[in-house]
Amino acid sequence: MKAAPKLWVILGRPVRLANALIAVQALRDFFPGGCHLLRDESQWWDRAHWQPYAKYFTAIHAFPRVKTCRGLVDLPRLYRDTAGRKSAVAKLPINPDSDVLLCLASVMSLANAAVSAHPKVYKILGISKSGYDGLTRHPDRMRFRFTTSGWLQNRVIEPLAGVERTINFKPRLNPGGDGVRLVRLQKEPSEIYHSVICMSNTGRELPGPQAGEGLIAARFPSMAELSELPAIETKSGQRHRVLFFGTPFLLIHNLAPDVYIENLNRCLEFLRRSYPNADLIYRPHPIETNEASQLRLQGFQIENDREAAELYFMRHFAAIDAVYSVSSTVSRTALNYGLNAYSLWRSFPFPETAAKFFERIMGEVPPEFDIRDLAQPPMVYQGSRTVEPGTRSFGDALRLVMEQRSAVVR
Repeated sequence: MKAAPKLWVILGRPVRLANALIAVQALRDFFPGGCHLLRDESQWWDRAHWQPYAKYFTAIHAFPRVKTCRGLVDLPRLYRDTAGRKSAVAKLPINPDSDVLLCLASVMSLANAAVSAHPKVYKILGISKSGYDGLTRHPDRMRFRFTTSGWLQNRVIEPLAGVERTINFKPRLNPGGDGVRLVRLQKEPSEIYHSVICMSNTGRELPGPQAGEGLIAARFPSMAELSELPAIETKSGQRHRVLFFGTPFLLIHNLAPDVYIENLNRCLEFLRRSYPNADLIYRPHPIETNEASQLRLQGFQIENDREAAELYFMRHFAAIDAVYSVSSTVSRTALNYGLNAYSLWRSFPFPETAAKFFERIMGEVPPEFDIRDLAQPPMVYQGSRTVEPGTRSFGDALRLVMEQRSAVVR
């Protein structure tokens, strides 16, 4: 008897759990055999409140993370771990004729083990436009070279373990510059994945014509797509929340700390004035040290649980009135999720180089998103936002891929 088709969703960290739930909701009719979740075992999952959402998956399969290589002595361990994880994923009852792998994680780790262990199964990659550009970036070998561990993995471990080979480069003139490393699969994404959903703020952005076939543009996933998902921790009569996400301004010196503190205190006063009937919450950045102690946080609750913002938004969605940061992409994420989100960097005297960087990472945003004048109250705007005609939601893009695949199979 022919087995019912199954969907296998691959996640690394839990920050993309909402994307996985959207996929399950959008595609469950295509997969009567159920929707399974493959995830890493890590501290990120240990500290996340993800268990209430486990019931939306047929089963959850956890696999140990593989630590990077630290030298020649570490090679045997790296090989055992890499080959062992591939072997464990290969034992999953994945049918290459009917099942589908959906990768929403980094393509380097668990996803690499899955696509290597099941080369014949149909594969879909969901990735941001900027992430796709990174996976197809070709380095100038005059400017870049392999890291030592990257060379050992590419030339020794990965061929022996039978997984897709990866490239890990760093600049020749900037050794140790983690922020500018180039990490990608040795192959192009189109050589491994049958379809790629390329997500962006606008839902219209695609790589150039050299990117190959099988690319579909979509908007970033939104909590509005999870209409069937209950609010886990929203209680009747609960006060609403206004969140401010901190920045490690003692480590990142876009401005002198004293100037940053002065302007940030003005912003905190702006929140106290604008939301007198809400609970004001300050959530420190995970690498903050004593930044909070240098701010005037009277009236704010400090929540230092280090839970990923995406999961926090899911748990408290109905109780969140607004999300603020100075220049963090967490504001951009909250905007995509359907929350009234704001950035405050335009009210700071940042230099032009920093301002251009913030504009680039935020992308296209509604005018209300940028707080320019602290004398004016913030505008509630999500209820009046309209979807750009002709663009697809993430769920619609997934359904389109499956319909195209079904048409080919027939």
